Amino acid sequence: MPEADRRDSLLVRDAMERTVEELPPLHDLVPAAVAQGRRRRARARLAIAAGVVCVAGAVVFGAMMLPGGGDGDTTVRPATSGTPSPHESPDPVRKQEPEPYRTPVHIEPTSDTERAMADLPQAERERRAEFQQKAAVLLDKLLPDTVGLIRPVDLDVRRYQGETEDGKVFTIIFSVRPSDARSGTRPCPDAPGALKGGSCERGTLPGGIEATSYRVFSGTAETMATDVQFSYRDSVVGLTINQDEKAKASAPVTSEELLDAARDSRFLDLVRYADEHPMEERQTSVAGG
Repeated sequence: MPEADRRDSLLVRDAMERTVEELPPLHDLVPAAVAQGRRRRARARLAIAAGVVCVAGAVVFGAMMLPGGGDGDTTVRPATSGTPSPHESPDPVRKQEPEPYRTPVHIEPTSDTERAMADLPQAERERRAEFQQKAAVLLDKLLPDTVGLIRPVDLDVRRYQGETEDGKVFTIIFSVRPSDARSGTRPCPDAPGALKGGSCERGTLPGGIEATSYRVFSGTAETMATDVQFSYRDSVVGLTINQDEKAKASAPVTSEELLDAARDSRFLDLVRYADEHPMEERQTSVAGG
């Protein structure tokens, strides 16, 4: 560097040093910069964490808003093919829920009624068979277990049978028959001993329907059958549990148990269906008979 330039440089440095000496001392910037960097890094982490929480919360909230989210009462179920009218009365014969199938007891037609049913159109036979399936399952629920497993008889829409594990078989008659008679109930006899050791009870079903239940000796002097009868609209209704004559066993159901079964709304639904869609021939009253 030339001497003149070197001298000018020294003068400039001297002037700068004097100027700096008049200023207060500078702080150490390194610790402050490190602290500021740590704070920024912490704030960045908090922001990231908050974002993750928000996203997770949005996912959970969205899942809760979807149908069937995490609770047994709100399980997602497939939509049905059609929505029934709110004013449409349920059909007890054609329900959506599958019921256990009871293999019918097959009989060879021996009476005119059985032969007539064997000759029915296929659609009508299927309708009656479906009714019998529903009736068999329901009677199995309403009657005591001692009656056994109840199965329909295939060529007699009124007939069923209860089969116990020890081999007893109880014939069951469930009849809803159109009738011109004014009443399907038989009054209990007033004379003492008229039933010869049997019994008669009266009961009232829903809607004020009067019903009569008999428990009487049947078949032999050792076995008894139990039945209940009443009128429903244009039909006479009867439910009878007969004895097992071979096993010499009485019907294992009391009059009160049979009246309780007849009071059940599901049983009356079946009666209503059979009254509106008859499956038996009309019973006509005979003058003077």
